[in-house]
Amino acid sequence: MVVLDQPVPVPEGTKVSVFVPTLNQRGLSVEEEVARSKAALAEILAIPDENPNDDFRAEDHDKIL
Repeated sequence: MVVLDQPVPVPEGTKVSVFVPTLNQRGLSVEEEVARSKAALAEILAIPDENPNDDFRAEDHDKIL
């Protein structure tokens, strides 16, 4: 149940979306967690391909596992 601390002037029957920002287990806000995830992904993507001429793809790796 969501209880607002102030009335919101929307017509009866209007569909609305409610976003409630919270802190995660690390105590970071959603924005901080997104930035942290993007930085980690950028770091992974910056790792050079050790063997760029091989035919072994990530999809093949997943099939083997």
